[in-house]
Amino acid sequence: MEKETIIPGMEERQLPEFNAMQRVKRRFFAMRNGDLAQQMTERGAKYRINFGLNLPQISEIARDFLPGGKEHTVCDDGFTPLPTGFDMGDFSRRLRDNTSTRESMLIAPMLFPVEQLTDEEALGWARSVPTPEVADVLCLKLLRNYPDAPRLVEILSGDSEPLSRYAALRLALNLLQSGKLSPESLLPMVVSEESHKSQLTASLCRQLRDEITFLTEE
Repeated sequence: MEKETIIPGMEERQLPEFNAMQRVKRRFFAMRNGDLAQQMTERGAKYRINFGLNLPQISEIARDFLPGGKEHTVCDDGFTPLPTGFDMGDFSRRLRDNTSTRESMLIAPMLFPVEQLTDEEALGWARSVPTPEVADVLCLKLLRNYPDAPRLVEILSGDSEPLSRYAALRLALNLLQSGKLSPESLLPMVVSEESHKSQLTASLCRQLRDEITFLTEE
């Protein structure tokens, strides 16, 4: 019987976790935009690895990895499709923990199943954001869909870390715009945050105040 040829690394390539992580990184690399990454760096965005993808591109990749997406059904790249029952929650956590790479942190909340989220983990995600951009995507794609999101706003707004308070304001704005928080309930938080006079949260405070004024005008 002819001996099967083993390609170095083949065993690892068949592991679903390795398969998925390698595949998502390959997608990032294929869409890389060095000019945009450089522009972000010049504007102060500090990431060790930045492929320069825009949010629609990252969302496109996320759709392919979500249940029913082509990464679960198509195997034209030498990899087997993701298996039935693939642990998307664990995969999302591993992407989130890949803090060296901008796109990994941005795609993670797009993939995380909200039904697996707990208060503890939701707060952990919010308190670990390294940049406002990561906080924006986290709040928009995951936290605003969490049933107890208003409580997250309340807790995070009391944190001393500026990025946590930024996440609280961003989430509050998302919830206000979707009708899940009342304008009256948010005004004290805006006033309190304005007292910090933080450049990081100043623009969000203005947005919230403008939105509150618009919604309460007769």
